[in-house]
This record gives sequence, C-alpha cells and structure tokens, in this order.
Amino acid sequence: MNGIRSAAILVVAVSACTVPAAAQVVADTVPPAGVTETPYTFTSGALTLSGTLAVPAAGGPVPVALIVAGSGPTDRNGNAAQGLRTNTYAQLAWGLAQRGIGSLRYDKRVLPATQGPVDLAKLTFDDFAADLSAAANALAHDGRFSKVIVIGHSEGASLAVRAVVRGLAPAGVVLIAGVGRPFGAVIHEQLSRQLDSATLVLFDSALARYLRNEPTGDVPGPLIALLAPVNRTYMQSLVALDPVAELKAISVPTMIMQGAADAQVRVADAELLRQARPDARLVILPETNHVLKHVTDTLLAAQIKTYRDPTIPIAADVVTRIADWIDGLGR
Repeated sequence: MNGIRSAAILVVAVSACTVPAAAQVVADTVPPAGVTETPYTFTSGALTLSGTLAVPAAGGPVPVALIVAGSGPTDRNGNAAQGLRTNTYAQLAWGLAQRGIGSLRYDKRVLPATQGPVDLAKLTFDDFAADLSAAANALAHDGRFSKVIVIGHSEGASLAVRAVVRGLAPAGVVLIAGVGRPFGAVIHEQLSRQLDSATLVLFDSALARYLRNEPTGDVPGPLIALLAPVNRTYMQSLVALDPVAELKAISVPTMIMQGAADAQVRVADAELLRQARPDARLVILPETNHVLKHVTDTLLAAQIKTYRDPTIPIAADVVTRIADWIDGLGR
C-alpha cells in the first residue's frame, strides 16, 4: 500500500480536479537569453484562458508550437500543487525558441487563471479539446507565426488527436508519451505496479461501478481522489476514448515520441500508435522518462526526484528531434 500516494499523484486520471489560486506552482527558473516571454490569452466559448508565449529574439514569422499539458491539474509549466514540479513544458518552450520556434503553453480551464464559469461536474474530454482548438486557431490568426504545430504530452497527445478529428487543421502534431490503449487499461496497469493484487481488484470493481453511476463502495483512502463524484462525467468520456481509432482518422503529419524509461506509458503504446499511422515519424528516446528527463532506472520509485526537482533539465534529444521534424515541415 505504500505506493498509493504516488499513484494518486501520477496516474492518468482526475483531469477535472481544480486547485486554489494560492496553490499554483510557478516556474522556478527564468527563460535563457534570446528567449522572450509574454502573457497570452485566448477565448474558448465563454471562457478566457491564459498562457505564456515564448518566442525567439529574431524577428519575422516563425513556426509556433502549441504545448498541451497532460492529465490532472498540471499547469502550463508542467507543475502541480500535488507535488509535481518538473518545469518540463517551460523547458521545452525555451529549447524550441532557441531553435527559432515559438510556442504557447497554457493553463487548462480547471486552473485558477481561467476567467469565466466552469462546472466541473459537467466537464468532458471534448471541452478540453475545444480549448486546444481555440488556442491553435488564435495562433493561426496571429501574424507573427507562419504555421501552427500541436505538441501534446500524455493525455495532451490524445487531446491533440481529438481536436484534429473534430476539424482542427494544424501543420502537424507531435504526440509525446501518448497512450495507444483505452485509458481504463492504462490506469489498471499503472496501479498494478503500485498496489497489491487484492487492493487492485477492489479498485477495479469500484471504478466499474463509478463509471456506471453506481455507489463505489469501500475504497482505500488515497484512491478516493481517483473516483471523485465531481470527475465522473469527465472520466466516463475519457475511458470511452479509442486512441488508435482516433489516430487512424486523421491525416496531418505526425510525430510519435516515447521515452524508453517511461514508467507510466509504455513503448508498446507508441508502437500501437505507429501501427495506426505507419507514415508517422516514430522516435524512441533511450533513458528518458514520462516527464522527459534523463534517467537510468525504469522503476518509478527511482525516478521520483525528476518529478519533484524543476531544475533537472529535459533530455536534450527531446528538443532536437522535435525541432528537426518541425524544420522538415518547411517554414
């Protein structure tokens, strides 16, 4: 049972959770020389969402990447009040800017920077995909940028594909640590590495009842957050997702990137996605984990420092391979 606490932090779930404004986690470093950052807002329906635009110092229209965060209350920089402090998205943005590529990273609608009403109990996967599309369309109409590429990480990868299925037309999509199986199977696998078999069976049964709108019954305390009533509608929409079928339905240029040492999403997921799109560029990064940091141990317990120390840099190949691929799309 000792692993339940980390499961509550790291498992792909609870995306509709919100955090108080005082608990927001900010980037712990400043952008390097040659990178200019400014606030950026865009509207999505009745909401105004906030982000950070990072651009290279050189003028002229440049490609721009929309960086889409993973699950839970993860902010624009890749941090969360629940103990996640990676700066992964901030570091990715800065690295891209140093390669002449702008980026926008934004706070999802469940975070305090959102202006406008959000009914957590009614949120669905498509609401977040709509926000992604709104951000991409705003960038597409911004004269500073020559083309828009969507970079989705973890759950953000599935959101990127869903947005394209629903009509978004970016110049390309980069799917980093995206799942190739239904989310229910991924949740089960993640927890199977952290729970004893009896507790796992208990949780699986409770999850099935939760998704059927039935009382969940007894659930160990640290796992209750994964079955919060306010998240039920969102979770129902999430587990209905078929990542492979969705990817097969789109035709925009696609890169699939996966860390070989990722303890949350597997190389097998990337291979399933590649089977759905044989024309996609597949990049497997050795000794790279889920938050894109260099590690030598594939066990999650040994990688926890990389989830909590925002000064650890992302693996250099992450930026290099993405930037090279974007350059190959033409400017």
